[in-house]
Amino acid sequence: MRKPYMHMPIIEFDHYRLRTLHVTDDKDMFAYGKDPEVTKYLTWGPYVMVEEATQTIKSIFYPRVKDKLPIGYAIVDINTSKMIGTIDFHSRIKKQNGAEIGFALHKDYWNQGIMTRCLKEMIKIGFNHLKYDFIQIKHLKQNVASQKVIERAGFKLVQIESYTFEKRKEVIHDDLFIYVMTKEDFYGNQ
Repeated sequence: MRKPYMHMPIIEFDHYRLRTLHVTDDKDMFAYGKDPEVTKYLTWGPYVMVEEATQTIKSIFYPRVKDKLPIGYAIVDINTSKMIGTIDFHSRIKKQNGAEIGFALHKDYWNQGIMTRCLKEMIKIGFNHLKYDFIQIKHLKQNVASQKVIERAGFKLVQIESYTFEKRKEVIHDDLFIYVMTKEDFYGNQ
């Protein structure tokens, strides 16, 4: 039986590589995951200890294969060999052939078009390699940077709903913007 999520392609563009995340990426994950600005709109973080990043990789990313999802991609700066972020299909959409994407990027690499390019590569992988019917992605209203990345990648806003989640030191109430791209949208725009 074909298991494409177990055999993810390595993607290279400019000076960056997308490859499967490894436990040995934990120190690099901690480097951006400890930053409150990077994790401000995420349901996790900021990290306090490297062990939290190690545990995230082992208990969140690795078990995804049980749900027939890829582990997730490390975004690597080829020039420094550092892992500078992650982008991944983190959730299957129940009873449908779709998945949701999430991402995080080291602040030193913001505003350079890197995440937009990574997201466009993930869309190709989602439709061409994993054969999804649609891909979903979300952001909080306050997170304008993610909104720009999502819109540049060609996703369509389909729903806005109220959202609340607890972080270590705060509770965030905001609107959650939900976007979708179907395989028809993707193949029709090529």
